[in-house]
Amino acid sequence: MSLQPNHYGPEEAANMLLNTGIAKAYQRIDLMISRNFIGGALTSVGGMITLLVKGGCNGLLEKNPAIVNLLAGLVFPVGAVMSTLTGGELSTGNVLFLSVALFQRKIPLWRALYCFMVSFFANLAGSLFYLLIAHYGHILSYEPYRQGTILSAEEKVIDPSGATVFVRAIGANWLICIGTFTALLSRTAVAKVIAIWIPIFVFVAVGFENSVANMFLVPIAMINGAPVSVGLFIWKSLILSTLGNIVGGFFFVAGAYWYIYIFPQVAAEDDDNLSMGKAPGPLLPIAEGHSLQLDPVLTRMFTRQTTTRHSTALPNNSVESFNRRKYMQDKQSNSQGSASDDPSTDNDRTAVGSGTDDDKTE
Repeated sequence: MSLQPNHYGPEEAANMLLNTGIAKAYQRIDLMISRNFIGGALTSVGGMITLLVKGGCNGLLEKNPAIVNLLAGLVFPVGAVMSTLTGGELSTGNVLFLSVALFQRKIPLWRALYCFMVSFFANLAGSLFYLLIAHYGHILSYEPYRQGTILSAEEKVIDPSGATVFVRAIGANWLICIGTFTALLSRTAVAKVIAIWIPIFVFVAVGFENSVANMFLVPIAMINGAPVSVGLFIWKSLILSTLGNIVGGFFFVAGAYWYIYIFPQVAAEDDDNLSMGKAPGPLLPIAEGHSLQLDPVLTRMFTRQTTTRHSTALPNNSVESFNRRKYMQDKQSNSQGSASDDPSTDNDRTAVGSGTDDDKTE
């Protein structure tokens, strides 16, 4: 009996990105809002623990800030792990999924933007809701934690320039999307936790900017008296940070791994079709081994769009079966072409026709 490998290959994970991106784009709006609301709230849990660590290590922060940053990086990923394992969504991670589906022309641009905006504002609502829990629960309202929230906001909003925030946000979502991609490589929950934890630990420890994390970290500091205006929070912590997150996820992860792992499959298939005088086929079959469950409405929508765009039915959920059907169709078409081009067949038909006429004459 052959043992199942403990991880997927990068090509399989890239196809999972594509399939999941399509599913996320066409899921019901109530599910989209609920999952992103939960994702924002759970991410705020990680932010709350991070502020507790930084505020509680105030003396150590002055003497050895590197240790405090490493501790903050170790605890922050708990929110992202809980969100990922329980089906929550984040706008920063959705940049990866939606971009791959957009590169593959499986969803239109307007739908990708629409889903991202819904995801973003649902994350914001979840983060602000958990902020109310932390505030009225007085988790960060007393010293030294209150002062720790203010120092964190100053490091994120007041001290760095707008360009610095933008560049830091690029680096943050590059690492976050790498964590999302490596989590898809994993088959077990423990492996997924490790895959998510490492990149997020790095981006928090070095001080990169994440727009969803800022939805909790900065407003809680504003409530505690941080000298940050609402306009400055929206401009630096939301707009610039979000734009940088989009650039990091869109170009450096989604674009890169689509080009490396998915585009070669499409190019090879189109070359085969063109060499046989056929039109290019569907862009990509559904990845084998990916247990993507779609509701009936989503299945009908996806089938109708695929049929309209490519004039073919939605392929089965198996690369192997897709290739086998393609091989049988090519073999059948080649055999029919050989039969129609065979001159002996035409001679036999002529001889049979002539013999019939002679018999009638006699």
